[in-house]
Amino acid sequence: MDNDASYWNLSRSPYYSFIFTLPLFAVYEIMVLFLSRDQMATLRNGADVLMRQLLALFGAWGAYALSVAFIIGFMVVFLFQKKNWSITAIRSEYLLKMLLEGTLWGFLLYVMLKYAPVLLMFPSGKILAQQIILSIGAGLYEEFVFRVVAIALISQLLKFIFLWKRVWRIPAAIFISACLFSGFHFVGAFGEPLNLTLFFYRLFAGVLLGSLYVARGFGITAYAHMVYDFVVVFNLTTNS
Repeated sequence: MDNDASYWNLSRSPYYSFIFTLPLFAVYEIMVLFLSRDQMATLRNGADVLMRQLLALFGAWGAYALSVAFIIGFMVVFLFQKKNWSITAIRSEYLLKMLLEGTLWGFLLYVMLKYAPVLLMFPSGKILAQQIILSIGAGLYEEFVFRVVAIALISQLLKFIFLWKRVWRIPAAIFISACLFSGFHFVGAFGEPLNLTLFFYRLFAGVLLGSLYVARGFGITAYAHMVYDFVVVFNLTTNS
């Protein structure tokens, strides 16, 4: 088999990530539609904190504009990146393997972080349905903002300003984006009170997720994040 068409190569491509995560976006948006405006305000993660500050100017429509903005941004980024990949067909067996791999990484992430007391995102949903929606949203939106967008932008800035080679700027971009990922959980009216223990915990988690994104792409990383949150929510629910 051509190495360029192998599972390990294609599964990390933006094109496969787009196809793989599109159903999750649809499920998330449909579930959000059944929430009241007050319930929507309680569902927040690091990406929400960032975007809701910017979209607060739209008033009551800001919560709905958030979803539309992410969907449009997601499609633009991945359709733009697709030009670098010669892909014309989707192999369904690869999508199934991505599902299994993402699940495996999610459980591995849980094992590595299981002694930490909280979720990667702030578990502000008060009922199980809200927690499930929050988990899906965190896996999709946080990974898109803090891995896909942040790592790419930071890497390009380091290249432009300091002329760093990729071997140096990618690890630096992973670390800086992880700092942003952790820090935005504590920003503004939607954030938590500053807690250094939680900051360094999420920083470590952000480095793990950033490394996974660089190695395996957005789709698998988003699903791993989501599976991790599902496992934590299940444990919290069954142990309460």
